[in-house]
Amino acid sequence: MKNSLKLSAIIAFASMATTAAAECTEALVQEKTTEISTGVQALAATDPEKMMEITTALQTAMTEAAAAEDMEAVCTSLDEILAELNG
Repeated sequence: MKNSLKLSAIIAFASMATTAAAECTEALVQEKTTEISTGVQALAATDPEKMMEITTALQTAMTEAAAAEDMEAVCTSLDEILAELNG
């Protein structure tokens, strides 16, 4: 449950972020975070250890991207996490 709150906070940050680059839009970030959220929820039942790894990676990536105020870094991090989820 605690991780769900962290994930929700990360998703909220990502969806509120503004974009400086045309390729990495707020809508794209929202779409990716929704997909990650769905995948993480599915992992909770099947592979809690991997869910924790992905949640931690997501939190770290989003914190670093927020500190840098870099939307491209946000999208890149989300793509990497999606690849791990789907791989």
